[in-house]
Amino acid sequence: MPGPKTHDIFYKQLKRKISPFTLSQFPNYDKYNTFVQGHDLLIYYNFNKLGKVKLKQNIAMSVLMQENKFQEFVYTYLKCAENSGALEEEIIRLFIGAGYIMHHLLDAYIHPLIIYYTGDHTPDKNLKTWGHGCVENLIDIYMMKYLEGKNPKTYKVYEDFKIKTISSSLVETLNESIWKTYQIKQGGDMYKAALYQLKTFMKWMKYDRFGIKKQILNKIDPLVHGAASFSYHREENLVLPFLNDRRELWINPYDPSNNSHASFFDLYLNALSKGAYIVDELEKLCIKGKIHKDDIYHLIPDINSVTGLSCKQDAKILIKKEWNKMPTLF
Repeated sequence: MPGPKTHDIFYKQLKRKISPFTLSQFPNYDKYNTFVQGHDLLIYYNFNKLGKVKLKQNIAMSVLMQENKFQEFVYTYLKCAENSGALEEEIIRLFIGAGYIMHHLLDAYIHPLIIYYTGDHTPDKNLKTWGHGCVENLIDIYMMKYLEGKNPKTYKVYEDFKIKTISSSLVETLNESIWKTYQIKQGGDMYKAALYQLKTFMKWMKYDRFGIKKQILNKIDPLVHGAASFSYHREENLVLPFLNDRRELWINPYDPSNNSHASFFDLYLNALSKGAYIVDELEKLCIKGKIHKDDIYHLIPDINSVTGLSCKQDAKILIKKEWNKMPTLF
């Protein structure tokens, strides 16, 4: 991920970037902003019932989708929808294009930068805290304040994550395509449950009007690694060292030959531009009613959302030198 609120803002900004024709095909665009939480929804699934073992299982399912067979999944999803006759439904196309693919794309652009500065996208007990999660939480706060003009400490952020109905055809399409691609059973049912549970997750874990949750989470972070990555009752300026506004050189931790001067917002805007193009072109393919593998594979990059590299490339971290230089995060 970036965090849930950053993805939510991305989805809303995408609406202003896609073509008028594409937008005309999605009259319910604003109602389904939670679709852009993508594969992270598997982490939120039944979060209020999770023990340590179940949480690891949820993370493992999400990571499987983050790192593998991205093109294949998108194609399989669309082909399943075509075969069932569901492709003509707005909700089917909206979920995969402006939702799932955009989440994956933004992650792929942003993750290498955040991992370079803070550590892996999953908690590492060898580090003082889960810096990656803490920084993404701070990015959410920064984006809320400066892009939406909202006070992250008091704004009822959970109200942005409501959803009313999920069609059975979407659940069935996800069940079939996730099983065929990843051999995960009942993936669509899990997505459906998580979409409804997301509002409660944001209310319990992120909204923190009086800062009480923050104090508790900070205290238990040494024992529950990553606890401090929750609560929006934090100072947004803590994130500034990680945005690379000075455009200093950084290296993709998974590929030392791949370096960049791009800032967080350079990457964010590049993802927004590329994302609008993909959503526009994908909608043109979908409205023809026939899904061809070559068309989808040509349009959709087979990109690992963690490394920003091809799904076929090794996902081993090679650069870690910045991790122990992290300033205080909480």
